Amino acid sequence: MRNVFFLTALVLALGIPAHVSAETVKVGTKTVINGSYSFKAEFVERPKMGESILRITLWDKDGKQVTDLEVVGSYDMASMAGQHSMAPKTILTSQRGFYLFPVNFAMRGKWQVDLVFKTKATDNAPSTELYTATIQVSI
Repeated sequence: MRNVFFLTALVLALGIPAHVSAETVKVGTKTVINGSYSFKAEFVERPKMGESILRITLWDKDGKQVTDLEVVGSYDMASMAGQHSMAPKTILTSQRGFYLFPVNFAMRGKWQVDLVFKTKATDNAPSTELYTATIQVSI
């Protein structure tokens, strides 16, 4: 019982979400995050070996394009977990309001791109995870 309490306290102190579930989404499909946001992730060009750019567009509930959220991305080769992974990284926005995520597909095969959408931290509140998406890509 003491170990469960300690682990729960550690998870809360570090801000690790207690539930980590990702929804698999299709590239190019508009996906609702919650009642306030939706997004679409698509590659600028057809993904290939080497660097490909994943462009994420975020909209508010009124359909206006926004950059209100923090988006964190990572990727890995599904069949060789950990061998070609990229640690989670905050995705920057372009001047046109797109989140642009460079993904380096090192070899042919199946890849997984993970996106975590969070509120932006403020002086009064830490960031809060809203949604996690997984995109499957074959190269």
